[in-house]
Amino acid sequence: MKEPVFIGAGTRGAKLVGNEFQPYMDFHGKTCLEYVVEAAMQARSVGAIYVWGDKKTLDRILEEHVKQYRQLLVIVEERENIVESFFFTFLNYISRDSHTLRSMITNWDSIKNINWNQLEEYFKKTDHWEKQVNVIVSDTPLISSYELDYLIENKNRDADLIIGRTVRNDYKTILEILGEIPDKEKSIKNFYTYRIGNRDVPLIVNSFIAGKPLKLNKNIWNIVGNFYENRTIIAGRKKNLRKIATNLLLFKRLFFPKHFGIEQYSYAKRGRAVFYLINAYKAIIKSKSDSTYYRDLKKIYENIHTLGNLTIEYDLSHCFGSAFDIDTEYEADFIRKNFFALQNICYEYYKTHNGPQL
Repeated sequence: MKEPVFIGAGTRGAKLVGNEFQPYMDFHGKTCLEYVVEAAMQARSVGAIYVWGDKKTLDRILEEHVKQYRQLLVIVEERENIVESFFFTFLNYISRDSHTLRSMITNWDSIKNINWNQLEEYFKKTDHWEKQVNVIVSDTPLISSYELDYLIENKNRDADLIIGRTVRNDYKTILEILGEIPDKEKSIKNFYTYRIGNRDVPLIVNSFIAGKPLKLNKNIWNIVGNFYENRTIIAGRKKNLRKIATNLLLFKRLFFPKHFGIEQYSYAKRGRAVFYLINAYKAIIKSKSDSTYYRDLKKIYENIHTLGNLTIEYDLSHCFGSAFDIDTEYEADFIRKNFFALQNICYEYYKTHNGPQL
């Protein structure tokens, strides 16, 4: 069964590498975005492909691809930030056969103005409520059709949210075969250590996400949207007390909801869950600390479920194209230099490693 893939290629909220936006950097005559779109077009598991960004730019860059794949490649104008762009692209997808829904959606100019009750009324009893979709960013020129097939075919379809992870040992294996290790000072890949069972496993977030957008509570969407709007504020590089207060209020609504439509836990249990997750964050960032208890992945899942009634999985460790994203000019030059060798090594690795192993 083919599944939709959503590809983020927007410039609002995207990083500049040098003087270029990540999706539009050139690698051997093609942009990052073109490599990602081609991989999706060639994957046996992919059906509709939705790309958001500046529509004029995307139409120009993807002109040939649109002609080849015109019935399944849809270009959507981006919104104010990455989160809004994805969510409204998803709404575009689920309303494609309904003029009523399309009309309703066009009246919502931001994620904060969405009528969540209307969405629930329309979709709670449909397949879309439990529909899991796949998202990939477009600064990963090494991703391929066989990796997308692997990701889609091996993921847990019951999970409300899957955040793709790559294990450091697997990542290192690729680089050791290549015979060249990036300079740690110039490459900003950060591996954080989790306790999985009785093992400590260093992981990195890769650029694949799958999830059920309509099952995520509106407060979660608003929090994530606020994060992307105000990353410099949250990171402490800029002070804005009003924005900080807004985010704290959203967190309060999420952690201690009055009417959340989910299984209710006591304030004490939710408070303990918040305490655990705060300490887990600290322990994971430090990674080498002795706070093993707070890095326990199973307990992290359980406490997220207590707060948001979400089933989250950190899954799919053998993911390499999606792990080689580009955040610095050094990383871009490293990948350009080793592009074809890395493609070949990743391909051979997938042929000999079956199934996710965390």
